[in-house]
Amino acid sequence: LSLKIRMEELGTNFLKGKEKVGVESLQNVQLIGLYFSAEWCPPCHAFTPVLSDFYNEVNSGEPRFEIIFCSFDKAKDKFDSYRDTMPWIALPFGDQKRAELSQKYGIEGIPHLVVINPQGKVVVANGRMDVQTKGPICFDEWVNKAQ
Repeated sequence: LSLKIRMEELGTNFLKGKEKVGVESLQNVQLIGLYFSAEWCPPCHAFTPVLSDFYNEVNSGEPRFEIIFCSFDKAKDKFDSYRDTMPWIALPFGDQKRAELSQKYGIEGIPHLVVINPQGKVVVANGRMDVQTKGPICFDEWVNKAQ
């Protein structure tokens, strides 16, 4: 029960493709990434495909890592078109959880990837650097660090 309460702090309604999904999307994963990004941000456009490859490779056997897209987009059509390039879940456009999470995790610039365990504890404050420099091998390092 305490796990579910903490999970709900991340949001209760998410988007995956054209479907709405709930917090159950997060239940069987080892780690969760909070990806703060926006369509209007050129460095985000450079990092998102790298993160997509990382996500797909880490989850190639079984789902081990879920990412929540926390958008800084200002227009819903831009949010939708950018989100369509991502294989993970997203907070709905304009969801106030994005502001709460960005404040909670001290997000000052984008793109930013915070990796947390299912209890909400920060495992890696700047996952972007690991993803870019080490690739999928860093996921097991994160899992070990989370224990």
